[in-house]
Order: sequence, then C-alpha cells, then structure tokens
Amino acid sequence: MNQQEAQDKCARAVALVTGGGAVADPAGAVALFTEVADAGFAEGQFGLAELKLTGNGTAFDDAGAVKLYEQAAAQGNVPALFRLAQISAADGPYHNGDKARSCLEKCAAAGFPPAFGALGDCFFYGRGTLPDPGKAAQWYAKAAKNGDFSSMYKLGCMLEGGMGLAADPELSQQMFLQAAYGGIAEAQFRVAALAYDDKIKGGRKAAAQWYSSCAEKIPVAKFNLATMYNNGDGVPADKEKAFKLYSEVATTGDADALFQVGKMYIDGDGVAQEPAKGFEFIGKAAQAGSDEAKVLIENLKRRQNTQFVRIDGT
Repeated sequence: MNQQEAQDKCARAVALVTGGGAVADPAGAVALFTEVADAGFAEGQFGLAELKLTGNGTAFDDAGAVKLYEQAAAQGNVPALFRLAQISAADGPYHNGDKARSCLEKCAAAGFPPAFGALGDCFFYGRGTLPDPGKAAQWYAKAAKNGDFSSMYKLGCMLEGGMGLAADPELSQQMFLQAAYGGIAEAQFRVAALAYDDKIKGGRKAAAQWYSSCAEKIPVAKFNLATMYNNGDGVPADKEKAFKLYSEVATTGDADALFQVGKMYIDGDGVAQEPAKGFEFIGKAAQAGSDEAKVLIENLKRRQNTQFVRIDGT
C-alpha cells in the first residue's frame, strides 16, 4: 500500500463514519482504518484510534486508542499529538500535565491553531507548568487572532483586569463583543452587563437582548432578564413573562428567584394570587439564604403578634 492508497482508504472510511452522501457504516470504516493502520500509516492509526475512543463501530478501547495515537504521533501526526494532549490533561488514568503541555507545544510549533488556546490554559491554570499569566495572555492572543472565540473571552478578562499584560478596557470590550457574537455565553453575559451600564453602545435594550442570548446557560442572566421585564426596564413591562423566567430560575434553588416567585404569588402579580403558595416559596427562599425572605417572615410574625406554625417551605 502506498501513501495515495492509504489516503484514499482513509477518505472512504471517513465517509462511512459521517454518512458522506451514503449510508453510514462505522464498522466498515473500522475495517478500512485497520487495514491502513496495520500497514503503518499514521492516518489509519489516528482514524482507528478515534473510533476506539468513542466506541463507534467497534468496542470502546481507550488503552488501544492511546497506543494508536502514540504510534501516529511518533510519525509526526499533529492531530494525534493534540488528542494525546487532551487525554493527558483530563482527569483519569492517563492524566499527565507535563505530557499534555509538551504535546501542545509540539502542536503549536507545527502551527496547529487549536493548540494555542489550550496552551494558554496550561499557563493560566498552571497545568504541567508554573502559572504564568503573561505567557497565557500571549497564547490567548494568538488563538484569538486565529478565530478562537473562547480565547477572545479569556483575553478580554485579562485585558480588563490587567492580568499578565497592561489593562486595556477598550480592547477588552472588543474581545468580549467578538466572543459574544461567536456564541460564548459568558461573553454575552459580560456584554449585557456593559450595555446595561452604558459602557458600550446599545443601552438597556441591547442588554436585554444579550441576557436573552445566554439565559439558558447562565441562570443569573435569566434572573436579570426577568427583573427587566418585571420593572419595564429596557423592555416593555411584562409581569407574566417575568414570573415565568423567575420560576425557571427558582427550580435551580436560587434564593432570590424563590423570593420573587413567592412575592408574586402573594401579590397576584403576573400570576393568579395564591398567598399560601407564595409563603411556601418565601420559606424556601429563607432556607436558601435570602435575607429579604427572612426579614419578611420576621415582620409578618411581629405584625400578627404570633408565630406561624410553619413557614419552612413544606
């Protein structure tokens, strides 16, 4: 088998894994990758390792996958090196921080963009090396230039606080915006807060839009959005929508959301009035640590000049 034949077989195997315009046949892909791997070609070793690691078309075999990645990496296969770095960085039987960093450095030297941001993490968190914010910022910047939205967000945080490099609020905001448009939820939340505080264009209308974009991933964003609807702040007042959003956050056990839901039930605000149900939520909020709920319960006790039998969320 020559190099061209190996590449052709691997291409056919990939098509069998993905469907590639035909019926997917992972087992057939395993057979092709095995043939190429047994012939000593790195492409086949990497492809077969990928299937073994996921149990796609063959039995899950992490040890076998790691061995194949090692064989491919020894031949200079950069994706195999990167996969070894990921496996070595993860908690588990193959954890080895030094190896992860070493593999990533080889990938980066080969110009493999996914390694840039991962190396930034190594130096930021001290994985396989001592923490070095300066080097972390350099790698995040290189990754950002190559379109890595996650690294844009991380670089934005470092620029904002002057960590590892000089503070630059304007460039920080640019990084946050690019990462937000790239779908990074944390960046969307940060941009929403900046817009709300009029530190970037758009104001509270834009803040509501950005909070909405990340609400399903960041509960506090959903809570903030609920508050905006509750107060008609940057959006038309919509008590029913506010109640719905608060209720969704309350399912996470958030004390402030539990308090708001309870208060709205008591007042019949955005929902049918049910004081008993409201006090249940107020009790849960107090248990979860809401000072407002604790004060409300205490004031009610004093006002009634007696004690509630139970206001404990049951």
